[in-house]
Amino acid sequence: MQGAEISTLLLRTLRLYHEPVAVYFLREADPSPEPLSRPRNRLSICQIVAHVREVGEGVLLRPEGLHCQTAAFVCGFPFREERVKKTLYKFLQPEAAERLYSSRPRLPAGEFEALAFIPLERAEKHPEVLLLVVDALQAAHLLDFYLLGSGASEIPLTHYPNAAVCGSMVKAYLEQKPVMSLPCPGAFSSGKMDRGELFLAFPWKAFEVVIRVLEDKARKGQVSFLGGPRLVGEDICRNCPLIAFKSEKG
Repeated sequence: MQGAEISTLLLRTLRLYHEPVAVYFLREADPSPEPLSRPRNRLSICQIVAHVREVGEGVLLRPEGLHCQTAAFVCGFPFREERVKKTLYKFLQPEAAERLYSSRPRLPAGEFEALAFIPLERAEKHPEVLLLVVDALQAAHLLDFYLLGSGASEIPLTHYPNAAVCGSMVKAYLEQKPVMSLPCPGAFSSGKMDRGELFLAFPWKAFEVVIRVLEDKARKGQVSFLGGPRLVGEDICRNCPLIAFKSEKG
């Protein structure tokens, strides 16, 4: 399936509020996926992802366009170490901050020269990572589809005090597993996640598993978000048929 077809399937069946965002990690010789806008000001990745998913405009981000030092750190771009550590010390005790600084998943320094963020509906080739802003019920469906299709039995929670968007994106790419995170302060404010949404990051191969399961369930009418008189989860809840009402009118 092409990006537009997948986007339509997701929006139709799971009632997503936001367009999924395809992320490409670009090396020096890699062409940009399409003509993209560039930030006029230095921004955070939270702000760029919010723009792409809400406005529908693709963005090319180079190191000089990135303001957030934590995002520069995890993306392998040049960064100011004192700024990254100072941020961690706001959230963690000193020893814990140092442990996270030394162990946090990061892209290899200097391996990528730019990141491209594109609405999934316009993606013509498979991205490295797909980012989704979802509510808890949508997240549960997507992760359950991955478990069913992959044969896994659980997806452990990964929570960091900051870098929810950029950190989850990088972790999913490096470990080739889906990552779910709560919005960090930056994602909550700069990332426009002020309704308490969750954040999912899927490496593309993992998301292909989700799409295969979703396609099959949608074809059989087993996705409860499809509307009509059915309740969400009715396909697996044996008590849902008991929740029925009759009208006293007439």
